[in-house]
Amino acid sequence: MTLGWAVVAIVVLMALVAVTRVIRRLVLAFAGAAAALLLIHYQHDPASAGTALAALGGGLALAGPLRGLILRTFL
Repeated sequence: MTLGWAVVAIVVLMALVAVTRVIRRLVLAFAGAAAALLLIHYQHDPASAGTALAALGGGLALAGPLRGLILRTFL
């Protein structure tokens, strides 16, 4: 039974790795669209748009190392 569970665990982990690639592409597409809308909003309220752009950039900058840390921990 242990070998069966190991095979199931490997299949599930491989499926999750494939899904994370799709999710990463969707997040990058969403971030691009959000940045474009924030640049348009910058004309009306530069302070809030600049703050939101900084938070978006910081989140994207942190996503890479965080993803690597999670994948190294669980795989």
